[in-house]
Amino acid sequence: MKNKKLTIALATAAAVISLGGLSACSSNSANKDIVTLKGDTITVTDFYNEAKEFPAQTSQQVLTNLTFTKIFEKEFGKEVTDKTVQAEVDKYKKQYGDQFASVLQQSNLTTENFKDFEKTQLLAQAAIKDDIKKTQYTDANLKSVWATYHPEVEAIVLSKTSKDDAQKAIDANKANASKFDSDNAKSKMTFDSGTDKVPAEVLAKTFSLANGKMSDVITATNTSTGASEYYVVKMIKTSEKGKDMNKYKKELENIIQTQKLADSSYTMSVIGKYLKQYNVTVKDQAFQNIFSNYTGTSSSSSTSK
Repeated sequence: MKNKKLTIALATAAAVISLGGLSACSSNSANKDIVTLKGDTITVTDFYNEAKEFPAQTSQQVLTNLTFTKIFEKEFGKEVTDKTVQAEVDKYKKQYGDQFASVLQQSNLTTENFKDFEKTQLLAQAAIKDDIKKTQYTDANLKSVWATYHPEVEAIVLSKTSKDDAQKAIDANKANASKFDSDNAKSKMTFDSGTDKVPAEVLAKTFSLANGKMSDVITATNTSTGASEYYVVKMIKTSEKGKDMNKYKKELENIIQTQKLADSSYTMSVIGKYLKQYNVTVKDQAFQNIFSNYTGTSSSSSTSK
């Protein structure tokens, strides 16, 4: 799946523990608590029901996600409704079409449990966005983003697999600019400096172009494969940001939100605050350090201060 649903690291980085490592509680009462938290518990039965739904996940992932869902459902359940979850699932179905099931399989998910998985993601994301809104839209952060911000432009952005192909596009524009614009109308994009749809190397060159001007060949690195890609950009309509930062406050806040959602240290610290707030305590020794990456302490005892 795309990073959209993976921006929040829900699984801990601790070693994998098999289902058989659930200490002695698996042989005791099915109602025995594995985790306690303010106003709720997670029992052996809860754990195994979740494990059956997500058989490809490690036991730590199962318990971690189950705990987060318990917490964030209380906080943001009214915001992340069944309708909201279904809308997100439908976006993925539309994006991947006939390949949807196979893409899920690559993420160790099925079409049946993907909706529940996505709900956990959206609940955690809601918690993090709420914290961003409350703590990160400071004047200092806004000014920092403003310093390098470029407002929305319209440009033709072409990605090529070779320098020769990129150069051919430049030559075609020189030969007949109108025909070039018409032939490449589908590659016309509108974006600002906060976009993640255009490589950073390309953005820097793009914002230096005047209307009607075309870049030289731009070399960028594919962040997924490490391979070199070659771009050419023709500016259709640029813009100047001026001096009024408040005019673009919403855009600047969106950039801050994107940056913080991608900051694993920050997102884990937000989740850690909720673990402490809910006094999450792990009762089973097999999982005693399951939340330590979030709280900085062992979770075999109360995580509250």
